[in-house]
Amino acid sequence: MEILHTQKDKHKTEDFSERGLYMADTVFEICKKEQQLDFLAWILNVSEQELSYGKDFLMEHNTSFRVLWKLLSHLDTYTVVVEDHYVDRVYRDSYYFYYSGKHFSYDRFCKRLCLFHGKLSSDFYDCSCSELEKCFMGSIVIRPIPDRSIGRTLLNPSYFLPDGVTCRVRVAKYNVTVYGKRLYIWAFPYSMQDGETTSCAEITILNVLDYYSQSYPEYHYVLPSEISDLAERNSYERRMPTTGLSYELISKIFCDVGFYPRLYSAKKMANTKFRHILHYYIESGIPVALGLKLGEENKHSIISIGYRVSETNRLGEELTCAYDSKSKNVLWTCDTADIVDSYCIMDDNRVPYKVSKCVETVEKAARGTSSLRLNECEIEYMMVPLYKRMILEAADAYDICLSILASEKFGIKSFLQEREASSQLTTKDDDFHHSGTKEKPLVIRLFMASSRTFRRKRDEEFMQGNCEVRDLYNITVFPKFVWVCELSTWSLYQKNQVMGEIIIDATSSADAKMDSFIIIHYPNVICRRMPEDFTEVKDSFFESIDNWRPFAAFHGNLSEYGK
Repeated sequence: MEILHTQKDKHKTEDFSERGLYMADTVFEICKKEQQLDFLAWILNVSEQELSYGKDFLMEHNTSFRVLWKLLSHLDTYTVVVEDHYVDRVYRDSYYFYYSGKHFSYDRFCKRLCLFHGKLSSDFYDCSCSELEKCFMGSIVIRPIPDRSIGRTLLNPSYFLPDGVTCRVRVAKYNVTVYGKRLYIWAFPYSMQDGETTSCAEITILNVLDYYSQSYPEYHYVLPSEISDLAERNSYERRMPTTGLSYELISKIFCDVGFYPRLYSAKKMANTKFRHILHYYIESGIPVALGLKLGEENKHSIISIGYRVSETNRLGEELTCAYDSKSKNVLWTCDTADIVDSYCIMDDNRVPYKVSKCVETVEKAARGTSSLRLNECEIEYMMVPLYKRMILEAADAYDICLSILASEKFGIKSFLQEREASSQLTTKDDDFHHSGTKEKPLVIRLFMASSRTFRRKRDEEFMQGNCEVRDLYNITVFPKFVWVCELSTWSLYQKNQVMGEIIIDATSSADAKMDSFIIIHYPNVICRRMPEDFTEVKDSFFESIDNWRPFAAFHGNLSEYGK
């Protein structure tokens, strides 16, 4: 069946039919690379002459074609439903405040592609929403502008992560209504810069705020014209056409829309500390904006939304020693952040959910100066969009947890030795008894979580064998957000289990130090503090727990995808 296009596109429709591409008004079934080439050429309005040069030419000269080809080429068969006159709110905003004022006319309408895995069991219009949702891969907006034409894109990560790769990523639930059928998808938004109303900096702001406005009622969606207005208030020249934004200005814009962002400079701290802070916030489910530098002139901005799950055999390669001067306690720890070296990023120059390695390199020309690199670019800045109640920073939370673990009164090493001597430990794990030594370091994992999600997950996990702990957690008052330091041994970590945790008030300050803890949970004991106990940390004591066993690690911040 011939789909209706303008006369200049009719030859492409005939090519589709000759190559076996099925079309029913707006439905395309693609199962060959030749069909994909023709389809992308049509949807991106590639000229007949450009198409005659072949795929490699288009990959080199058309950014949108390159991204879409790489995104879809690993799929054997998929179905595309095309909406021809789609109104995209981002492009329509750019159109009215910028493109409509140009001498040569631009189209007001976009196209939207809705992707489905495999072939549909029946005609698209006859399929129910539940049937379509099972194979719904996501949607892609195609803007009527040359080259960088990919607009707001929502894709399910499970279909687009590299084969054999398992990632934990932050996603939100979106709904997409296509020809009257409302479908739901878990995704993180992606878009390309158009080079005139948006650069990579504006795209970073748009996509982060898109995610937050979808996930939390406190935040609202911001359009390109609003970002331009906010930037203009804090700059000294025109903002259109855009020339990009500095990371200081990006951070200021997030302040203006209700966030309390924290801006980190890679040059002002050690690479290991910067990488740890990056990981702690990503493990907390917070999308982190990264400012990159390629050479001396080129700057770029991306978003990191997750990380690749690494092999645990690297655990213990890097150790940290915590020392308490009063008790002379020495505690050796290994951080799970040290085994993660690849992060899932949203980069408008690359495919969505790109997994990129973060490595430390040494510059010989700069007298041995080292830097962190991602995608061969040097990381310059990290901007973390924090909620106003997230006061305690990651580095301070880490220091407080280590000081507690090595302290005389609350330290885990002396505690374990005392409990072992009195035969009060219920576990027979040898690593457990000797954890904290250099040979068997304590495994720690640090993250922030909302108390609502954290308590719900712990309530479910403690139902099996830890009912006493569950009841004590439930009667303890938590703030809106908490920092959690999970404690494990090497053997327990392989099983995704922990033997305890320290929970810290995220609304506390770094100066509070150990006064900021809410719960210290070790095997067979727990120490709790209520809001009125702020000045009584010295009087806090451990309560014994008769029935106790190791419990599952918390994974409520990120969703796991991949094989």
